[in-house]
This record gives sequence, structure tokens and C-alpha cells, in this order.
Amino acid sequence: MNDLYEFFRTDWDAMTRADWSGLVIVLVLTVLMAGLYFWVFNPKNRDQFEQYRDFVNSDDEDMKREVEHGQTK
Repeated sequence: MNDLYEFFRTDWDAMTRADWSGLVIVLVLTVLMAGLYFWVFNPKNRDQFEQYRDFVNSDDEDMKREVEHGQTK
């Protein structure tokens, strides 16, 4: 048990400014990503994202215009 404690022990006093900034960035990105997942997968927002369900297979004018100009096929 003592080996496991030593493996996961953190020396908070030895952390540099780069260590702290990296820790803060990781925590902020984790919170933002979790918030984004909850927002996207919330059933209340389903209608808002439903219009983008088939955007790859849609026959929009923009897509036809790009094919006519030879940019995509």
C-alpha cells in the first residue's frame, strides 16, 4: 500500500510555473469538454442539431456550385 501511495504522491511545492499552467489548462479544457458533451447530447437541444444530421449527403446549392467549378467531386 505504501508503494502505491508513493507512486501517486505529488510534491506540490516542487511544481514550477509551467507545471501549474499545464494543470490549469488541462482542468479548464476538461470542464469545457464535459460541458460541451452535456450541451450537445441534451435531449432539449436535439431539434437544434437535427438540421445538421445529413449535411454530408445534402444536395445544397453550395455543394453543386463547388462541383461545377471542379473543386470537389
